[in-house]
Amino acid sequence: MPVRAALALGAVALLSACSGQPSAESEAPKAPEQSSATGTLKAVIFENDKPLVQANGDSVEGLAIEVLNQIRGEAGLSEVSYTRATSVDDGLESVSSGKADIACGVPFTWERAKTFSYSLPFAIGGTRLLAAAGVDGTPESLEGIKVAVVEASAAAKVLGNVVPEAELTPFKTPAEALAALNDNTVQALGGGSLWLAANKGDSNTMLVPVRPYGRSGIGCIVKQDNGKLLASANLAIGQMMQAYVDGDAGSREEINRWIGPDSSVKLSEATISGLYSMMLGSTAEISTNVKAPDELVEDIEVDTTSDDKTAN
Repeated sequence: MPVRAALALGAVALLSACSGQPSAESEAPKAPEQSSATGTLKAVIFENDKPLVQANGDSVEGLAIEVLNQIRGEAGLSEVSYTRATSVDDGLESVSSGKADIACGVPFTWERAKTFSYSLPFAIGGTRLLAAAGVDGTPESLEGIKVAVVEASAAAKVLGNVVPEAELTPFKTPAEALAALNDNTVQALGGGSLWLAANKGDSNTMLVPVRPYGRSGIGCIVKQDNGKLLASANLAIGQMMQAYVDGDAGSREEINRWIGPDSSVKLSEATISGLYSMMLGSTAEISTNVKAPDELVEDIEVDTTSDDKTAN
């Protein structure tokens, strides 16, 4: 599938994610009062949501953690503190109530956009299944099949609407849903393609269907009255993506570790650069003062399998 086709789909998700958010100029921005006083960016996260977030001893790491650290620096804060969400609703409530300033790695939905402001997306998401042989994602193959989903997640809503033939079994956290697949409590796992690909391992399961049931932008959310933090998030994410496109070694190392060629997701640098270029081209030009490589690939052909892994 040509990258241009994939990028067009990415642009649709990006425009959807951006259309529901107020701009920093149109609102009277309010910095998070407690965070400004303490120099701490308060983030709510899901553990075991690889490649976005995963535990590493007493600390956490992942693509969303890299993004949060970039936002912390842009906002002029000294550290990031993390609160572990016990469910999707718990994580969203933490931001809406002010217990947390921000959550990153959140798929866009129109319903959530009524309550939160979304940043620029730093990934494109798509709902799929991780299933054993014999389940290809068609309604016929899913009839009577138990599918684990994370309760109240964007993927659970999509699957409930698109494949009602499946028997959706909700779990509070990604870790619980994944465990249900691994111990054969369910026959398939529904979620974002990045998460599914990162947790596939050496099992005999496959990502299905070839094309996701639905796509959306994946970014960060803040309260709608927090225009100052939203502006910092947008600038940090934009600079991060531009640095990757420009061939900055540090940026490529940080991002490739989680979704690049040698990661469990195995996206090519050309695919990531193409998606980021489209996202940046749909917003505004951001200069990072990074010298671009001598040759930038303009027309890249990627196979359907590689392209569809761009969805989370």
